[in-house]
Amino acid sequence: MIDNKGQESRKNSSSLENFTVWVTNPMLYDRLHILSAEYSVSVEMLVNAAVKRFIEDVDFVRSLRNGTIDLE
Repeated sequence: MIDNKGQESRKNSSSLENFTVWVTNPMLYDRLHILSAEYSVSVEMLVNAAVKRFIEDVDFVRSLRNGTIDLE
Protein backbone atom coordinates (compact mmCIF):
# COMPACT_ATOMS: atom_id res chain seq x y z
CA MET A 1 0.00 0.00 0.00
CA ILE A 2 1.33 3.47 -0.84
CA ASP A 3 0.58 6.57 1.22
CA ASN A 4 0.06 10.17 0.06
CA LYS A 5 3.80 10.83 -0.17
CA GLY A 6 4.44 7.83 -2.40
CA GLN A 7 6.10 5.82 0.37
CA GLU A 8 5.24 2.23 1.04
CA SER A 9 2.94 1.88 4.02
CA ARG A 10 3.60 -0.87 6.52
CA LYS A 11 -0.05 -1.12 7.52
CA ASN A 12 -1.93 -4.30 6.83
CA SER A 13 -4.65 -3.99 4.20
CA SER A 14 -7.15 -5.16 6.82
CA SER A 15 -6.31 -2.26 9.16
CA LEU A 16 -9.03 0.05 10.34
CA GLU A 17 -9.82 3.30 8.59
CA ASN A 18 -9.50 6.44 10.68
CA PHE A 19 -11.97 9.28 10.52
CA THR A 20 -13.04 12.16 12.69
CA VAL A 21 -16.33 12.44 14.55
CA TRP A 22 -17.30 16.07 15.20
CA VAL A 23 -19.26 16.38 18.43
CA THR A 24 -21.10 19.67 18.04
CA ASN A 25 -23.17 19.43 21.21
CA PRO A 26 -21.08 20.77 24.13
CA MET A 27 -23.10 18.83 26.72
CA LEU A 28 -22.51 15.57 24.85
CA TYR A 29 -18.82 16.37 24.52
CA ASP A 30 -18.53 17.00 28.27
CA ARG A 31 -20.49 13.85 29.11
CA LEU A 32 -18.20 11.73 26.92
CA HIS A 33 -15.15 13.04 28.74
CA ILE A 34 -16.76 12.54 32.16
CA LEU A 35 -17.66 8.94 31.32
CA SER A 36 -14.19 8.38 29.89
CA ALA A 37 -12.57 9.47 33.14
CA GLU A 38 -15.11 7.70 35.34
CA TYR A 39 -14.66 4.31 33.67
CA SER A 40 -11.00 4.70 32.65
CA VAL A 41 -11.69 4.11 28.96
CA SER A 42 -10.89 6.28 25.99
CA VAL A 43 -13.40 8.62 24.39
CA GLU A 44 -12.71 6.76 21.16
CA MET A 45 -13.87 3.51 22.73
CA LEU A 46 -17.08 5.14 23.95
CA VAL A 47 -17.77 6.65 20.51
CA ASN A 48 -17.11 3.29 18.82
CA ALA A 49 -19.53 1.58 21.22
CA ALA A 50 -22.18 4.24 20.60
CA VAL A 51 -21.85 4.03 16.81
CA LYS A 52 -21.97 0.23 16.92
CA ARG A 53 -25.10 0.33 19.08
CA PHE A 54 -26.72 2.88 16.75
CA ILE A 55 -26.05 0.71 13.67
CA GLU A 56 -27.43 -2.37 15.44
CA ASP A 57 -30.58 -0.42 16.40
CA VAL A 58 -31.06 0.76 12.82
CA ASP A 59 -30.69 -2.84 11.58
CA PHE A 60 -33.23 -4.00 14.18
CA VAL A 61 -35.78 -1.37 13.14
CA ARG A 62 -35.26 -2.30 9.48
CA SER A 63 -35.85 -5.96 10.28
CA LEU A 64 -39.05 -5.04 12.13
CA ARG A 65 -40.22 -3.03 9.13
CA ASN A 66 -39.45 -5.93 6.79
CA GLY A 67 -41.09 -8.47 9.09
CA THR A 68 -37.89 -10.45 9.55
CA ILE A 69 -37.20 -10.44 13.29
CA ASP A 70 -34.15 -12.42 14.43
CA LEU A 71 -34.37 -12.97 18.19
CA GLU A 72 -31.07 -14.65 18.98
